Amino acid sequence: MAIKRQDYQFIYHKVGDHTTIFEISDEDMTADPSYFGYLNEDGSWIIQERNAGLGTYRYKMGTTDYKTPITGAWATRANLVYMYFDAL
Repeated sequence: MAIKRQDYQFIYHKVGDHTTIFEISDEDMTADPSYFGYLNEDGSWIIQERNAGLGTYRYKMGTTDYKTPITGAWATRANLVYMYFDAL
């Protein structure tokens, strides 16, 4: 499993030769922590949480329900449980 940061894209290698590119689609930098949402072509998503006060980055990943108003992943980003990237 590896991830490379190239401009604004995440290239994610999870299993074997499968590769997918996540493009930035949303950001919320109004407070600390701040959040960055990435989507791929299939609707899978990664939300990155950046806590400037702690100097940390944590992640949450899913395959559906990113854009649903009120209950979707982006709408509830502050309530999600984030983890180290290698634990996804």
